[in-house]
Amino acid sequence: MPTLATRILLAALTVIGLVLLAVGSWFTFHLGPSGSATFATTPPRGSVVVLEPSVLNRVDRPTTVTAVTRGGTPVFIGRTTPSDATAVVGGADVTSLTGARVRSWSLVQSRSGAGPAPALAGADVWRSSATGKGSTRIQVRQKDAPEAVVIATPDGQAADLASVTVTIERRTWFFQALLVSLVGLLATAAGAAGLWQQRRHAVAQSGAATGPDRARPTEEVPS
Repeated sequence: MPTLATRILLAALTVIGLVLLAVGSWFTFHLGPSGSATFATTPPRGSVVVLEPSVLNRVDRPTTVTAVTRGGTPVFIGRTTPSDATAVVGGADVTSLTGARVRSWSLVQSRSGAGPAPALAGADVWRSSATGKGSTRIQVRQKDAPEAVVIATPDGQAADLASVTVTIERRTWFFQALLVSLVGLLATAAGAAGLWQQRRHAVAQSGAATGPDRARPTEEVPS
């Protein structure tokens, strides 16, 4: 194979290896040994929070929603169908969490409506609910999809939320990220070693071609 083509292939292998190593290491660090992908946001004050199925049912794995309030204030989380969630909050001031960004491990949000929601804790639409002070959580199982989660105070007021997190756990994600890192490391090492050998070979050939000049015979000048 021509030397130039070999160098191009080795350089490409090295670059691809570096990319795989960086991506795999990044996911390995963020997922951890448990394989937990956690997305978080701080919703704006004054609005009820609704998590849409596009967040909760995106992956076929159990999903945990955790709400943390400032100053240990009360918080209510209810799990229901998307249509019942829309009906129970009505035209209230709502922050909808509609997606997740892997690059920043954050949740995508949009805001609409105005005013408080009706009393939520006593509504008969909840498949399950949790109430607490300071922090509470609820789990969404995919067998009941599609579902939505509503976060507020028990009486329908906006909770003073410090954060809302969505955690999806799949242990195999950690090992997959680790495998990508290993493949990237091996590819980088193989490519770099090949380039080094190519360089040494080129230097050796150059030295042989430009070796010491042989002594030319001395011509005798007739007297």
